[in-house]
This record gives sequence, structure tokens and C-alpha cells, in this order.
Amino acid sequence: MTAKTTQATRETTPIPRVRKTAAPSPAVRDTCEIDYVDEVRVQRARQGVPDADAVATLAETFKMLGDPTRLRIVAALAAPDVGELCVCDLATLLDASASAVSHSLRALRHLRLVQFRRQGKIAYYRLDDAHVTQVIREGVRHVNAARSGHESASRAG
Repeated sequence: MTAKTTQATRETTPIPRVRKTAAPSPAVRDTCEIDYVDEVRVQRARQGVPDADAVATLAETFKMLGDPTRLRIVAALAAPDVGELCVCDLATLLDASASAVSHSLRALRHLRLVQFRRQGKIAYYRLDDAHVTQVIREGVRHVNAARSGHESASRAG
């Protein structure tokens, strides 16, 4: 191996940082038994993490969607071929008061998850953009797949 080859290999091969740690208890199997840091992957991951403001906004968005009523509203608006629904439609769908639905819609609008338009005395709501629709549909797909996997595993066992 030449000096040039050795230098190139060092630049592309991660150098692990290994520190001895206390042995995990026999009950704990979900942690590393050694401290091994792959600096290259850590750097790639660091580049993929949004800045602090974006993380705070995203956390607030997910917190907003953590409320079952608001999540049901967004899921209803994300349903195929729905487009938009008025407050009365959503209240009927959720079996809730128009006032409660309006309150949830205001919170969703504040984070730009939904938009509204007025037509006479009726307020119609739709999702703000395709990204919101995609997040909700993927979330539902994830939950359904996870449930199917658990159901399959429980039937097999």
C-alpha cells in the first residue's frame, strides 16, 4: 500500500471511538454494549437535522395533530375526493358542535395546516397544501401497517 492509498482509506473509513461502559443489566438489551460512534454517519445525520426554528415549528405541528379532534378533521380533509368541507359538514362528521370544530379549525389555520374560504355565510376548509395531505395519509398507512403486522404476529403466536 502506498502512502497515497493509505491516506484515501483513512478519509473514507470511519474511525470508531470506543469507550468502555458498564455492562448492561441482563434485562436491558436495547442499548449498545460498547460506545461505538460512526463519525461519518453522524455527520450525514447532522446535515439532515433541520435548524432549531424548523424543529420547533415541526414539533408544534405534531403537537397540534396530537389532539384527536384536530387529527380527525385533518384526516377527513385528506380523504380522497373530498377537497373541502364546511364547518357544519365537519361537525356532523365528528358528532361535535360547530363551535368546537371552529375552535379546532382556528388552531389548525394558525399553523397553516388548513385554509378557508367564505362563500356567502358558509366557511369551507381544505388542507393548506399537498404536504399536509401526504403526512396524514402516510401516517394512516403506517398505523394500519403496524396494526396489521401486530395482528399477524399475534395470530401466528
